[in-house]
Amino acid sequence: MRLDIVAEHLEAIRDAPTPDLIRSKLLAFGAGFGIEHVMCGTIPGANTPPRQARGAILFNNWPDSWLHRYVERRYVDIDPVIRKVLTAGDMFDWRDARARPDDIHTARRMMGEAREHGLAAGFAVPFAGRHGERGSLSLGGERIEIPSPAVGFLALAASFAAERAMSLTVIDEVRTPLTPRERDCLLWTAEGKTEWETACILGIAPATVASHLAAARHKLDASNKAHLVARAFRAGLIR
Repeated sequence: MRLDIVAEHLEAIRDAPTPDLIRSKLLAFGAGFGIEHVMCGTIPGANTPPRQARGAILFNNWPDSWLHRYVERRYVDIDPVIRKVLTAGDMFDWRDARARPDDIHTARRMMGEAREHGLAAGFAVPFAGRHGERGSLSLGGERIEIPSPAVGFLALAASFAAERAMSLTVIDEVRTPLTPRERDCLLWTAEGKTEWETACILGIAPATVASHLAAARHKLDASNKAHLVARAFRAGLIR
């Protein structure tokens, strides 16, 4: 995967002016991996009415019949993927999500119905909403194969998409400016450097890099490194 092509995709997602274009740009990036469907939105609370639950969706192209069934039957309450999103920090395979013991039979039925609608495989990317609520961007298809070098790029593209979609509905500002060292660490993270590599470049300890990145995540309300880079791009902190 050529880095210049990846950069073009990321910029197209970041600058997309509408939710529909965000969705199409993200799907164009993931098409080569077998990704055909995407759902992005914040997670509604328990007992949220179906109409309000639909309002939490930022963009999607889930099959209409499946989306209707998922919302009407309140599968969000038992969905193993959503359960894992509530605690996970980074992108994960749907297969790594586990249902609660009391929900196993219903969850199996739900996943069987999802397969009938072309959602046999997928990945989910957690993100944080504007008020601390958890969000999920799910990427699905009949068969998905993502080479190891592309996993991080896909997670970053998904974070860009979620961040851009939220920016179209809510104007947000960075509450606290980053320190010069936090910004340095962020810049090298955006270049794909690990904490150890960044530490070597800056002449500081890896634990110090981790501390600076944690502080930057807190200031930008980011849930993980990919989300941090996405929010920093949007805020104009890195170019």
